[in-house]
Amino acid sequence: MARVVIREEIEKQTPVIIRNSGQVITLRNPLEDSETKSFQFDYTYGLSKDDNGYLQPAAQAEQKQILTDLVPRLLRNAWKGYNCALIAYGQRGTGKSVSIFGNKSYQGAISAVCDKLFDQIPLAKDTLCQVSISMMEVYNNEVRDLMSNNVQESTLKVRENKRIGYYVDGLKVLAVATVSDIERILKEGKRNRALLSTEMNSLSTHSSTVLFQLKFVQKCLKKSGQIINKSSIINFVDLPATGAESGVVNESLEKNLSVFHSVVEALIDNKEAKVPFNDSTLTKLLKPVLSGHSKITLIANISPIDSDYNRTMTVLKFAEQFRKIVLNAGVNESVTDEVIQKLREENAELLSELRNEENLVLKYSDPKEFQKIMEKRKKEIYRIIRSNEEEIDELKQTWEDKLLITLQKMLKVAELREAAFEQDKETVPYLWNLHEDPQLTGSIVHLLQPILSYTIGRQTDDNEDKSDITLNGLSIQRTHAVITNEGRDGAVSLSPCTSSKVLVNGRLVDKPITLHHNDRITFGCHHLYVLNHPREMKSLPATNKPVAITYLQAIEDIAISSGYTTESDDNIKKEVFRLIPMVHEANIISEELDKRLSFEIVSLPLKARGGKRETKVMIQKKQLVTGKMSLWSVECFCSRYIAMKDIYQKQVKEYDLILSNDEDPFWEPDCNEALMGQAYVYMQYLPYMVQMEDTVTISDLDGHKIGQLNVHVLPHKPNPIQPLDDNSSIENTDDTLGKRIQFQFKIKNAVGLPERAKKGVFCKFHFFLDVNESVTKTIAETVSPNFNYMKEVTIDPVTPSTLYSLRNEPLLIELWTKETQVEKWEPSSVEEEMKVTMDTKELMRHERQTRGCPVVIKVLQRQTVKIESEVMKYELATMKAKVNHLEASVKRVEDLITKAEEKNDDKILLIDLQKAVKNILKNE
Repeated sequence: MARVVIREEIEKQTPVIIRNSGQVITLRNPLEDSETKSFQFDYTYGLSKDDNGYLQPAAQAEQKQILTDLVPRLLRNAWKGYNCALIAYGQRGTGKSVSIFGNKSYQGAISAVCDKLFDQIPLAKDTLCQVSISMMEVYNNEVRDLMSNNVQESTLKVRENKRIGYYVDGLKVLAVATVSDIERILKEGKRNRALLSTEMNSLSTHSSTVLFQLKFVQKCLKKSGQIINKSSIINFVDLPATGAESGVVNESLEKNLSVFHSVVEALIDNKEAKVPFNDSTLTKLLKPVLSGHSKITLIANISPIDSDYNRTMTVLKFAEQFRKIVLNAGVNESVTDEVIQKLREENAELLSELRNEENLVLKYSDPKEFQKIMEKRKKEIYRIIRSNEEEIDELKQTWEDKLLITLQKMLKVAELREAAFEQDKETVPYLWNLHEDPQLTGSIVHLLQPILSYTIGRQTDDNEDKSDITLNGLSIQRTHAVITNEGRDGAVSLSPCTSSKVLVNGRLVDKPITLHHNDRITFGCHHLYVLNHPREMKSLPATNKPVAITYLQAIEDIAISSGYTTESDDNIKKEVFRLIPMVHEANIISEELDKRLSFEIVSLPLKARGGKRETKVMIQKKQLVTGKMSLWSVECFCSRYIAMKDIYQKQVKEYDLILSNDEDPFWEPDCNEALMGQAYVYMQYLPYMVQMEDTVTISDLDGHKIGQLNVHVLPHKPNPIQPLDDNSSIENTDDTLGKRIQFQFKIKNAVGLPERAKKGVFCKFHFFLDVNESVTKTIAETVSPNFNYMKEVTIDPVTPSTLYSLRNEPLLIELWTKETQVEKWEPSSVEEEMKVTMDTKELMRHERQTRGCPVVIKVLQRQTVKIESEVMKYELATMKAKVNHLEASVKRVEDLITKAEEKNDDKILLIDLQKAVKNILKNE
């Protein structure tokens, strides 16, 4: 049986939904406390408990304990000659990569295994032990060799051999002699991965699989003179993160994970003939691991917070299934001479097949078809023969020769780079990279020696004008920028080249600028670097030392420079920060393909959506010539974003690429709904059961007034419906608690709308706790539509939360229009005529000059002022209602006194007086 362990990790103090009882984990549904499900595993980590057995937040899971429990077992099996695997699976941000690779504070499984293995090797008597490693990444169904010195040409093919199964053709396998060799090579692998992820425009390292293989061979000389090989391959697998938290769904990633799940299900059901290993690149590579011939341990990484309930449930269910895989691993033992003989015999059979191709002609009636198939078969045979000969050469090769090749291929390069850096980093300024994946941050370093200038630009085929710092990817120019260490007082300057995109601390720069310690520089779309300036850092007082820079801080710079306030809900901020690089890239693709479109993040303050305070994030698409705007949901944008990247890559390869409308992710169909504006209706007066008829302001997405909306709220008595009179109003809103209230909510009409309203407008809104959205009819051919909409609302009973919403939350009404593609658009001003002649880059530049900031984020700040004026108006209406009640209560006391005077009686019934005074005190 496969072993499964659970690792829990969260970033901050938060409610949790997991209970841990030894090996049993119980997951509670946050929406229904009585609904729980229990799972049993081999180990659990990071699950500290309080007195009631509930999880307490942990800054870091117990990495040391994980290694203490898992590493000795891995090594015992490796020494016996079994293949082994440690697979990290689960949610993003739960310690998945840390389990395998570790971080600056915690050792990872790879490092721990290597440390222990090289400690044990000297103790093995009469045995020659050899260790070699390889490291690859699977992204978008392509395999990339992370040990390659040329990352741009590192994509390899996965092939199949009837003797050894699937293998990666051309994958570098490097011999190593010490732990430090492995650490240096691993560091280079991370560096190459960071380069690949930026230069080749990967979606995210969280969308890729990293497979690190450690091959351990024991050679023993028998009395017969034969050399016996006992070998073990330890696979360390960091799978892509499950779920699409940011809304981004990569089709190939989803397919790989889906096939991975299907393989596990088929293995559990013992349906060997139906195991779909061939259906994805990932499962082809993992076939030796998953087919039962390896000792497997799965580390399932979960989040215990309530908002991650669905994803956590999915991971736990899969881990429970994975534990049922039946293992049938065997010892890998062979004789070197026998292996060489088998390879030679296989080559002889293949050559014989080529000589006897005329025997195959009888199977095909069509000579052309036969010729085509034979050509393909010949290529395959020659490839297998070449592969077998390479394996024979490798078996004959001495271990010393293999180590020498490793030294020449990678270690020498890594040592030279590291030595140069270590020598100068204390005095020489340098750039270091920021990456979304903390594992890859700081893995790329460029030293800036004094009195030297460094050109930054993309790689070219020729050697002319070769850049000193090579960057590739979207919007990187052949010569993008020049950075100079002027030497005078350690000054470092940056000069962007014409039309290149360079941001410093989130702000676009178009002229030379002096850089300072910890400045964040963005080149093009993906490349984020930080300047480390040792002299400046040392000159700062001890109390003013700068904090360490993170990827999120660099993204926050861009957000702030776009006018975004970061004092928002953490979840909204997290979503906005994730979207910023994607929107930035979509704009650059639009420029490169000349689509005349721009995209920006719109933060909509939906303060009364479903009775909850929330902000909705959407993506606004704008036609830069006509000014037409439409809103996309985050999910819609993310799916189109993936398609935009694919189309761009195809366009780079095929300059005459022609797309239909359905294939073009930038295109929208005719008759598209667009959000025209918003209006806020406050309901503070409703708990007093007084009617209100008012005209509220409709504002567009820039906060400008575009019209007015007439609404009417009419409380009434139930069955039959009768309007309430003035005496039916309530003196204190708390009196409605536990009772039923009914009213009619009417949207009468809108006035003063812009001309585009003539295409047809309608209103949408969620009335507090309503599940379904309410929609008015669509009115066209007028700028003053009469909706005549009425909604009957019953709140039964009124709860404290309902009362709070009525008192404090506005009802948001959205005004939508039916947009259609304009068949023939005519400019109506000099500016519009000028725009017609511009391409997308010029239009984007004009947009930035007009706004004075990057086109990335739009925040509706001006609208807040208008909302506050609406609040004051409704508060005034509510105060009037209170005054009316106070006056009525005082009138009752006066009536009591008047009646007593008329009767010439100096006594008033105490109960009547108490009731009247109580009403007055309540309203105070």
